[in-house]
Amino acid sequence: MSEQHWSSVAERSEPSADIVVGLGWGDEGKGATVDALVASKPTQRVVRFNGGQQAEHNVIANGIHHTFSSIGSGAFSNVPTFISKYCTVDPIALENEYVSLYTKGFGATVYVDRECLVTTPIHIAANIIRERENGHGTTGTGFGETVYYAIEHHALRAKHLHNADLILVHLRELRDFYIGAGFFSKDTFSYSMLREIAMRIFVSAKTFHIISHNMLLDEISYGHTVFEGAQGFVLDENFGFNPHTTWSTTTPANARKLLRDAGVDNVRAIGCLRTYATRHGNGPLPLEGSLPMMPEELHNGSHGVQGAFRVAPHDMDIVNWAIDMTGVDGLAVSHYDVFNGLYTSAGIVEELSKPIIIKANGPRRADRIFTWKQQS
Repeated sequence: MSEQHWSSVAERSEPSADIVVGLGWGDEGKGATVDALVASKPTQRVVRFNGGQQAEHNVIANGIHHTFSSIGSGAFSNVPTFISKYCTVDPIALENEYVSLYTKGFGATVYVDRECLVTTPIHIAANIIRERENGHGTTGTGFGETVYYAIEHHALRAKHLHNADLILVHLRELRDFYIGAGFFSKDTFSYSMLREIAMRIFVSAKTFHIISHNMLLDEISYGHTVFEGAQGFVLDENFGFNPHTTWSTTTPANARKLLRDAGVDNVRAIGCLRTYATRHGNGPLPLEGSLPMMPEELHNGSHGVQGAFRVAPHDMDIVNWAIDMTGVDGLAVSHYDVFNGLYTSAGIVEELSKPIIIKANGPRRADRIFTWKQQS
């Protein structure tokens, strides 16, 4: 869609914000926390502030399940999504998710910053090939390749999506780069295939509105905003255990920068945890193998290039490090139906350095209990 500005309410109320981040390796219940927050008070927007379409935020509300990837987890409450310039966007994946939500009876209004990098099927194919070679861990959605290519190249961005011919030019340059790097043969992505991909991206981009950075800042300068993080602190590009990290800042830093620039200071940051630790694929997971049980995973199994889903007791040094480095004000802890507190090598830990403001006894919205007063 063309560049547009959206205004949710006629009255520009005082601004406030909740920032939701993960404190582990992902899969900590960020999407379900965002859904619960949005459902609990009037919210004008959900803003994605890191990562891309690799998120798998499972939300169950009123008997309906959806895995939110590109679209914010406020969609069940008809809250629009804003994808900031700190994210990538895959137009094809976003359209597919839009259709999936529609079949469940929900619409989705999405606004994308014009400077967002665009992920294409070429990035995804290169991502999978690279993972087979180095095995450092990936979701296989092309996020890292999208960021990597853009470091030294004039990359495809959301602002280019109004022109199918321009998309095609970028796709040819991208394909030729990976051919030169030895990833593909010249026949892997033929010119006719590139034309089809360009047209598909062009059409898929009509699913969302393209806006400027200043328009986003104006939006979050009034009303309540929930910022939805992706992945977890221990995967952060700066703080995580290399090479098993993401190409993204998973702390609240990007959200806080947006809020400062918009003049918003009524802000609360919430860190998400399970009562036990998890991660997908390769990389360190301290204390793995000493969990007394393997909890059932309804929507989060081992699959594809992402690798095995792994569990362990919490290493409290890592938990406290994540709390300190992210600067969260409170915690949202899920899976109390598995353990009645954080399960560690020393047993159950119920008291943490920050208050637990949301407890979840199950996967549904109705299972989330607010234990600290809502932000006014």
